[in-house]
Amino acid sequence: MSKFVGCNKVEAFDKENAITFPLLIMYPTNAASTPVAFGPFSLDVAMNAPVPYGRFPLVMISHGSGGSYLTHRTLAMHLAKNGFVVCMPEHPFNNRHNNELQYTVQNMIYRPRHLRLAIDGVFSHEQLKDHTAFESVAVIGHSVGGYTALALAGGIPHTQALVELCQKPVSADEPYWFSLLRKNGITSQPIAVTADERVRAIVLLAPDVSLFMSEGALRNVRVPILLLAAEKDYKPLETIEVVINGIPDRSQLTHKVVENAGHYSFLSPFPESIKNRVGDAAKDPEGFDREQFHQELNPEILSFLRKAFAVDQ
Repeated sequence: MSKFVGCNKVEAFDKENAITFPLLIMYPTNAASTPVAFGPFSLDVAMNAPVPYGRFPLVMISHGSGGSYLTHRTLAMHLAKNGFVVCMPEHPFNNRHNNELQYTVQNMIYRPRHLRLAIDGVFSHEQLKDHTAFESVAVIGHSVGGYTALALAGGIPHTQALVELCQKPVSADEPYWFSLLRKNGITSQPIAVTADERVRAIVLLAPDVSLFMSEGALRNVRVPILLLAAEKDYKPLETIEVVINGIPDRSQLTHKVVENAGHYSFLSPFPESIKNRVGDAAKDPEGFDREQFHQELNPEILSFLRKAFAVDQ
């Protein structure tokens, strides 16, 4: 376990589509940390600090629609302190600054592609390339980030089941994104993605599995999976059922429903001063303590990843 967290801010480049996007990378370091401001957040990190001797597993964190690379900052710091390199990309056109591609097919194509490019970026980074275990990559994904994780792990996405859901009569309890999908005119079609064989484990936090409901969509997902659904989310038991029934080896799946949690309860707690400005992402069901939950969540994810990669504590 490292006492301190090193931090780098770099950029990845999608040459084919001429898109540049930021990556925030955290890693173990022996250099002393200091409070550093990242927008409204203050993180104790050592900017551009040296990486200690050794090779560390790589964890990619894929934020949800309209999020940022800071939405899982406390989880990233916990993993970095405990021997992981953690990379958090900000997904182009599906983030807090620019969300124009939310709930579009183009976004579903871009997300796995850009996560692959971000992995390439870490493995070619001058400071990190000799300290990152090429054979040990995990993806943690929240919401549509869960879609991204499953796609990189071998999932075969298709919009058919999603289109069928949206064609049903409008109901009062349907999620708001149904209306966005209808507005965007999603049609039944496969999503062109390429799996990444470097991904050896995934963590799904309140994941969007709607593009993997077709027959055989998850037949090629053969890595250890930790799936945490939120009790107060949209149909959490059906989310788990899609994964259980889709993967070829159920023994690879660890899953549970987090009691009284909401969809956004997996995001790092927000400072009280900005909760009103943040809106729904800062809210939890009545009686749910997000601060306490994350004190349990972060070690749980760490334990899963250590087991998946046979990392000594």
